[in-house]
Amino acid sequence: MDRDPGPAEIDGPRRAYGDHLADRFWLEKPKSHIARSFKRGPLAVTQIKSDFPTPQPSQSIGYDEAWLVGLMVGDVPDHDLWQDGRAARTPPFRAGVTALYDLRRDPISFTRTGHHSLHFYLPRSVLSEVADRNGLRFAGELRYRFATGYDDPIIRHLGLALLPALEAGGPLSGLFLDHILHAVATHVLGRYGADGTAAKHPARGGLTPLQLRKAQELMQAHIGSDVSLTRLAQECGLSVTHFARAFRQSTGTTPHRWLQDHRIEKAMMLLRLGERALSDIAIDCGFADQSHFTKVFSRHVGTSPGRWRRSRD
Repeated sequence: MDRDPGPAEIDGPRRAYGDHLADRFWLEKPKSHIARSFKRGPLAVTQIKSDFPTPQPSQSIGYDEAWLVGLMVGDVPDHDLWQDGRAARTPPFRAGVTALYDLRRDPISFTRTGHHSLHFYLPRSVLSEVADRNGLRFAGELRYRFATGYDDPIIRHLGLALLPALEAGGPLSGLFLDHILHAVATHVLGRYGADGTAAKHPARGGLTPLQLRKAQELMQAHIGSDVSLTRLAQECGLSVTHFARAFRQSTGTTPHRWLQDHRIEKAMMLLRLGERALSDIAIDCGFADQSHFTKVFSRHVGTSPGRWRRSRD
């Protein structure tokens, strides 16, 4: 598509947030926020949302010493990704997963369904500043695999907390969003930072990374039904007692609580995305019935599902 460049494209480099990022996906006027409280550059978040597929692969964002960290607010069942001009094997991304994109390597996407995601813009210079402020070492790289959806509960929680303020706008929302962006940058540095000081390692005596991934993927696959502790232990090649102890050592919580937390997160996604009946959401999220769903949700969140949804309208 040929068009005249806008003022931002004439006066300075185009960045992967706001109108420029939305334009790459053939969208206009996205909800976005920029935090300018760091000396070495901005942090930003942009909502990319459409009820329709992209008409063709996204346009090149342009080279930047930065990453995009994407949170899938909705499922992305059919899409393709490219990096450095080469297609990557791309699995479906379920709602709630996180994906990372290196803007030095020209990431391109093509989505064949409607889509809804949040994209956090994190320049290398700002991550270095965050590391300096917190006494951490940062080697200048993030550790992840392209075209992979990561189960990252911290990004998921921060994204859910951010959405209402992003959509509302205003001075108080802006202050809140600044804090969320700072938290995202700090977390990304801690979890994906390539230096040993910043990287996240499994606790001693816990599950191996492969065992933990297998257990979490199995629980995610059965989030709407039941999966026994025995089956989880068998998947990891451990006794039930050893598995339960090692899972808690690795995650800080029990398998039951981990699964229940993720059911609540899925329920919050569904509550935000539409007007489905609470009874249907309860069944989809693995609760026995609406009463059970309301009891567990209220205990976790501090209010009922219906009140929580109305507070987001």
